This record gives sequence, structure tokens and C-alpha cells, in this order.
Amino acid sequence: MIRAIQIRQINIAMHKPHSPQGYVELFQKAYRMRYIHERGRADGYMLGAIYGVKEALQKDELHGEIYRFTNIDRDAPWFNSDTGKPAEDSETESIAIPGNLHPNLDRIHFVFKPKSHQLWYVSKDRKASMGPTIAEVFLQELFGATSLKHALPTVEVTVVPNIAAVSEVLRVHHISRLTMVFKRPNDDAEEIERRIMERMQRRNVTRLEEVMTSADGITPDQDMYDEAAAAAKNGYVQSEGHDYSGLPVLESTVAKPALISEIINEEIETVSMVLSRVSSA
Repeated sequence: MIRAIQIRQINIAMHKPHSPQGYVELFQKAYRMRYIHERGRADGYMLGAIYGVKEALQKDELHGEIYRFTNIDRDAPWFNSDTGKPAEDSETESIAIPGNLHPNLDRIHFVFKPKSHQLWYVSKDRKASMGPTIAEVFLQELFGATSLKHALPTVEVTVVPNIAAVSEVLRVHHISRLTMVFKRPNDDAEEIERRIMERMQRRNVTRLEEVMTSADGITPDQDMYDEAAAAAKNGYVQSEGHDYSGLPVLESTVAKPALISEIINEEIETVSMVLSRVSSA
């Protein structure tokens, strides 16, 4: 069977000195947490499986699955679809659902590269889906809880924007306000990110927000593009201004996550094989 899937990318960065092995151990500890993130009244998310731990460093790949399922509120009212009315107590008193069982399981496949600390996951496959905002929140909470329990370095999670996001944000005709938010980059970051990280470390800052304003319009230069690229990878960039018609414009890298569409032929390759191929490109 041939079908289309969608893939998103997420940057996962530790604050303190680390190693690829440290990232693998982070995932192992997070998996053992059995942490459940509840989204709204119904959805639940959990790191349900990790594969290939022993070969992860050699192959620079750690595969796994995020489980998405339905959390049933056993105290909420029930509905009888036959009568079209709320169910009576006499109809529900015999219902007994074990607290450890959850229906509507979706298995969200991912691959994590320990050396570059990048994660690719399948955001849509048939009816199963997990948006980038939800994925970021879930992973941030999961690793935050893991770091707290095991006294590990702080972990920052950021959805990777598409390649044109920074240019689109800085290409607004008249930028009156530009905001760059930096979460502390990884230790093996590029030069511009290292400079930002060093400045944040000297000031004991874990989050840096720079706001620039101009009534006459901000003129981006190459340094601004470089800083914006670093912020987009480890935070976000947002511009506010007007277009050529004078209409207000708000552009943000948060609203422009990278999206990779792939065709999978089940007779030739698995979802995990597609993730390996995409993440190694």
C-alpha cells in the first residue's frame, strides 16, 4: 500500500556540557518515567517506546514511539445515542473501565539523532496526527520532569521552522517592532549561537528577549539575519509592521514550522526507514 505521511523536526538542547550518550540516557530516563501529558479533557500523550538503544551511538539513531490516546473522565456525564439524552445512573452504574486502560491509541513514530540532538517525528499518517505545538509542549514537559527527578541539565525544546521562515519574517515591508527570543543554545552550537550562549551564561540568563523598535522602519542587515536564524532555532523571531498597502502585518517563525511530505510504499520500506532516510538527508 502506498500512502503519504508528514514529518516535522524538533531541536532538543541541553544547557550544560553533555555528550551524545547523555542524550540517549535522557531518553531512557524519560521513557522509564511513564509520564502522561494530558491535553484538554480527553487527549493523553506518553513516550511509549524506544528502540535500538545499544546501537544508538554507533548508528546515530534512536527510534521510538509517542503514544496518543483518550483519557476517559469517569466522573463526567455519559450520553445515550439511542435515546438522544443523557444516560441515566441505572444505565452507567455497571460500567467498569480499568484505570490503566485507555482507548483510541495512535502510535507516533520518531527518530532522534544523538549527535545533532534533532528529532524527526511523523506528524500525520492516515488518521493519526500530532501537531508541532503539541509535540513541543509534550516533550518540554516530559524532559522537564525527567531533568527535575534525575538532577539533569535543563533541556530546551524548539520546533524547527521552515528554511524560508526567517527571511519571510524579516521581509515585511515596514518593520516597526522586531522581537528575538533566545532559549539557551546547545554547547556544540555554531559561532553566533556560542556568542549568545556565552553572554547568557555570564549573566546567568536562561532566556533572552531582545526587542527592537523604529517608527521609520527597521532595516535588517546580515548580522540581524544571522542572529534571527539562531533565535529561530533556539526560540523564535517575530516582526510587527505594515505591508505595501499600509495594512498591519504580524509574522513569526513559530507559525512557520518545517514540514516534510513523504510517500511510503509499505512493500518496500517502513515508517522507521523513511524517518532514517529523511533525517540523514
